[in-house]
Amino acid sequence: MKKIGLALLFFLFMSQTVYADFDVQEAINVAKPGEVVHIPAGRYRGNFIVTKPITLQGEEGTELIGESDKPALRIENTTNVSVENITLSGKSKAIVVSNVDGLELRKLQMKDVHTGVHIQRSKHVRIQEINVTGIEDHYSQKGNGLAVFKSEDITLEGNTIEQVQDGIYVEEVKRIVVQRNKVTSSRYGTHFMYTSDAKALFNTYVHNVTGLMIMMTTDILLENNTIANHFDFNGYGMLLYDVKQAKIKHNTIKNNRTGVAMQKSSTIQIETNDFQMNQTALEGTKVSNDTLASSNNFTGNILTARSDQQGFQLKNNYYDDYSGIDLKDNGIGDVPYVAVSSFGQWMVRQPVYQYFVASPSVLLLTSLDQQINKTEKNMLVDHTPKLAMKHVQEKNKMNVVQMLVGLFLALSSLWLWKRGITE
Repeated sequence: MKKIGLALLFFLFMSQTVYADFDVQEAINVAKPGEVVHIPAGRYRGNFIVTKPITLQGEEGTELIGESDKPALRIENTTNVSVENITLSGKSKAIVVSNVDGLELRKLQMKDVHTGVHIQRSKHVRIQEINVTGIEDHYSQKGNGLAVFKSEDITLEGNTIEQVQDGIYVEEVKRIVVQRNKVTSSRYGTHFMYTSDAKALFNTYVHNVTGLMIMMTTDILLENNTIANHFDFNGYGMLLYDVKQAKIKHNTIKNNRTGVAMQKSSTIQIETNDFQMNQTALEGTKVSNDTLASSNNFTGNILTARSDQQGFQLKNNYYDDYSGIDLKDNGIGDVPYVAVSSFGQWMVRQPVYQYFVASPSVLLLTSLDQQINKTEKNMLVDHTPKLAMKHVQEKNKMNVVQMLVGLFLALSSLWLWKRGITE
């Protein structure tokens, strides 16, 4: 039995060190431009550097472990580098990229790291299918999952990030697409700063402090994202601060303290989104009068909208608390929907009031506001409220088409059956 135990220990030891003789940095150094460096399975400690156009390709079980407070892998002052199928870990950053034109990172695992990937002054970068798990600590002690600074033409796609400060941090970047990523249990899901020509598409942000934080950014499209369960006192589904020219379309925004908040922003289009079960669906402070929320569905929200005296436009939205009728039978309510709420305005000034938001007295006050302010012409009034949700209308159209097709097939089958009997 003792011999068997010793044999097992020897096997486990050898399985971790079987490639101890393989020198990763030496293999990188001797590789010619354009070559693929295959790194065998094993755990390799060091701070590795790439300064030439090569591909690093690992196997299942290949892990690079950064030593001290330096990154596990640095890529700098080069072009056309690829890294794939490797696990990286260490106390500091997993990968740092500087001055690279043409970079692809694919199928990488980063665990228990302060920061996943840090990119600066680079362009034509594509990061796909990377999993980043940060450390267990306060947000102030964590780094970001994927961070990009002063770069251009960036694509971040299909990555999964959790337990970091900001899942995806973007600063001074031109032309970036952030799509099909999932960020959970972090401070901000994606954080845009001083960026232009940006897109966030088909991402999932759940259980962060704030899903999307967008600041001092111009020309951004936020479409088909799921943003849910951001309900801390300072939490938002989406917060826009000093943003110009933003389109917010086809998103599902649900169960947040505030769905979408806009501050000092202009030319914001909010259309065809589903706002579900938020404490407040829309909030505006110092937004331009060309900011428009149209063709959205508001269901199960405690407050539809609130703002300062400046307000923003509402048009053709569906509201589940609208009590008007449609005598013209055109799908549009005959009286305006008034979103003005005295309590909502107080909440803007004193956020602590949110704790009373569902009390019977507040609900009664909101109802009275809507009755008294039906003639309101200037602020938070939808003069053309819809009486059915858009996706319900589309579903009903589909059901009618399906019914007609089914009826046609049934009649055709009956006719053929009768014809077969007579013959």
